[in-house]
Amino acid sequence: MTRRSLDWLARLVEQLQLGARYALGIEQRLRALERGKNLKALASRTIGGQPSPAYFNERFRDYELALMNIKMFGYHLGSVRAERRPVSTGNGPLSVALTSRMCTQADMDSAWLAFWCQECRVPFAYHRKWWEMCFVAQAIFNAGKLVPEATGLGFGCGGEVLPSLFAKYGTSVLAIDQEPDAAAEQGWTATGQHAANIEKLRLSHVCPDLAKLARIDFRFVDMNAIPADLAGRFDFCWSACALEHLGSIAKGLAFIENSLKTLKPGGVAVHALEYNLSDDSETIDNWSTVLFQKKHLVAMAERLRQAGYQVSELDFAHGDSLLDGFVDIPPWRSDAVALSPHATQLKISVDGFACTSFGLIVRVPETGVAAVEP
Repeated sequence: MTRRSLDWLARLVEQLQLGARYALGIEQRLRALERGKNLKALASRTIGGQPSPAYFNERFRDYELALMNIKMFGYHLGSVRAERRPVSTGNGPLSVALTSRMCTQADMDSAWLAFWCQECRVPFAYHRKWWEMCFVAQAIFNAGKLVPEATGLGFGCGGEVLPSLFAKYGTSVLAIDQEPDAAAEQGWTATGQHAANIEKLRLSHVCPDLAKLARIDFRFVDMNAIPADLAGRFDFCWSACALEHLGSIAKGLAFIENSLKTLKPGGVAVHALEYNLSDDSETIDNWSTVLFQKKHLVAMAERLRQAGYQVSELDFAHGDSLLDGFVDIPPWRSDAVALSPHATQLKISVDGFACTSFGLIVRVPETGVAAVEP
């Protein structure tokens, strides 16, 4: 290769290197510009007047972990309080007047609730399902119906402990649940919340007396169509976490009224339902789970009183203790449960609405009442 050719090749290589460095510089400047844009996007909710996806992606990418943190601390707080809470002495049920009211921490901290948790053989937790169970038991006891030879009717019992608890006190109980096909369609079978047979309702750890457990009977019944042969047969009836799943608010209210027809004169009905804490806002209706509001209960109570029924005073106090302000949020099963096994759920989010359980107590006068039209 000639000297001239070597010089030409050297200049070409030099030019190529300069071009590469120039191209690299352009790429670096472009990257810097892009980083600047990204930083601007992360710092502003809008870019050019339009929503900035980068901003919201950055802010919400740890959303599930934030939920986990909230649940973990809420559950831990409930667990610590539960451990420090006095236990029941087990001396027997207490005579405590109850109003129709919602689940609160004050009730959870009460001696009467501690007694019924002990009777039901459940470990205490600040959970509204425990409150429903104990509220129903206390209200029926207050009415003088937990005595031998009394008869009770439980609606939508699933696998709850109340039939066995009431049998322990000598009552005869008819527990009902929906047909298996309907339960499977609504998901109750898969989650273990459906009673497929009577054995699921005869719990020997709650009532060790097998003769008393044998006084529990069982049948399938549609709560929207209570059979006529159940009318006027029972001293008490109850439901817990059932009537909000009947398809609509109207159907749930109609069920409450129809359940009263199963009672004898002097009988008592106790129903726990899903209550929307936002009294004046929207609510959920015509859905698999509906949310009742103050206006629904006030109107129904007035209607029942006009017909002659005795409705316990409606108390809409939310509670002013610390755990009354903690609203548990989905997901319901998470690693937070493993960190703190006591799920704190006095108030929960149901499809974005803050909700809790509300217990309603209605008595039939000793003289009976006129029929209430649905």
